[in-house]
Amino acid sequence: MNAMTASSKCRAAFAATAAAAVLAAVPVVGAQTAHAQPYPPDPPSLTLSATTVDAGDELSFTGTGFDPNEGVVALLLSKPIKLGRFTADSNGTVQGTVTIPKWTDPGRHTFLLKGKESKLTLSAKITVRPNKPHLADTGEDRSSLLLGGAAGLLVLGAGTMMAVRRRKHN
Repeated sequence: MNAMTASSKCRAAFAATAAAAVLAAVPVVGAQTAHAQPYPPDPPSLTLSATTVDAGDELSFTGTGFDPNEGVVALLLSKPIKLGRFTADSNGTVQGTVTIPKWTDPGRHTFLLKGKESKLTLSAKITVRPNKPHLADTGEDRSSLLLGGAAGLLVLGAGTMMAVRRRKHN
């Protein structure tokens, strides 16, 4: 009977081990593979398409480090001017293009992105130049031709006047 008890104990231990292996494997079935995140994570950053812009022109930007799908507002500071609202993607990156208002005072300003939930703020100094209206391109420039023609007519007129005066005196 002692041999029987040892055999039963062996079977029970084997069954317990098999059950533990099945229970340990169940959570792994259907599990997603893990994606390694860089450690430490990259610091938040702001990149602009230009640091000097004319008032009325567009400025493109990319900001990183926001919460996934977070609302982000773009501002122009000295006087706070809201330039637009944007949404970060699932990686916390926000991209967009804003227009610097035509009436913006020339000089140094701060471009700012601010996250609604994270309160993360990213900023960069920019220089705004005065708004210069762009003239329409009307085609070929013929001003030198017209100026030359006008000068030729003046010379011809002066020569004619001198010839007429000489004839009167003769």
